Amino acid sequence: MHSTRGLCADWLVGDDRLSYIEIWPSSIAFLTPNWWESSVAEFDTPQSALGILPGAGPRNIDCVETPIDRGEVLRYLGYPVGYTPKETLQKTLDDWIDKANAIATPRATYILLPVVEIDRSWIRLQGREGITEFAGAIGEFLGPSQYIAAFIATAGPAVEHFASDLMSQGDDLAAMVVNAVGAERAEAAEGAVIEELRKQMVSAGFVPTLPYSPGYCGMALTEQAKLFSLFGGEGAGVTLTGDCLMRPLKSISGLIGLGRAENIEAHGSPCDRCKLYNCAMRR
Repeated sequence: MHSTRGLCADWLVGDDRLSYIEIWPSSIAFLTPNWWESSVAEFDTPQSALGILPGAGPRNIDCVETPIDRGEVLRYLGYPVGYTPKETLQKTLDDWIDKANAIATPRATYILLPVVEIDRSWIRLQGREGITEFAGAIGEFLGPSQYIAAFIATAGPAVEHFASDLMSQGDDLAAMVVNAVGAERAEAAEGAVIEELRKQMVSAGFVPTLPYSPGYCGMALTEQAKLFSLFGGEGAGVTLTGDCLMRPLKSISGLIGLGRAENIEAHGSPCDRCKLYNCAMRR
């Protein structure tokens, strides 16, 4: 779930309106060009070539060096791409962005799992403790994936606490900016997972799909519990509440598909087929 994207609020400053949008089996199910019809095909890429070993545990990314993307922070604040706030407001925004960025501690963890079978509405993965099945619009998002990287990424707890303190002091604008930084830093941690996967898989001709998260686009929020179970209930310092919400709030979890470049490219992005053309998360 991209819990960093669950809050909406408006703030008017002068003429500027901010809108915060807060395995090991020998075969797998392979999607044919008519990918609603699945069939079983032999998996011909050795797992050792992908750096995947039976029983391998989660991999941690403890330091995310990606510089903060101020344009992305502004996007979370409701600005259109390429828009520059007025100078007086820009200085205020920059100040709070810098303060929030200084205390953020983005990190992530992920685990690579072979696909046992995949269909339009579910996927079965081979984990260390047996088969885990996820339900949702799986075929739409993960397409012809042969491996799945389950991940948890976070901005760390300090940003959330800072925003809460600002809210309690009545500084709603500053809190909105800090929350937006938390969303961007969590997304940067997610991006670090994708980039590491991309580098690991390039020699085998594999590429990642877009991430697919519980609570979005047909996957129930309760699927979050299954994802966290792959990490023993906690990962990257992130825990799950009984309502399947993550703590810290500025955290992201999800599934990233990995498949042959030609198959992933032919499948395309689910955003290309989505009719929500004004979606802020469109890629």
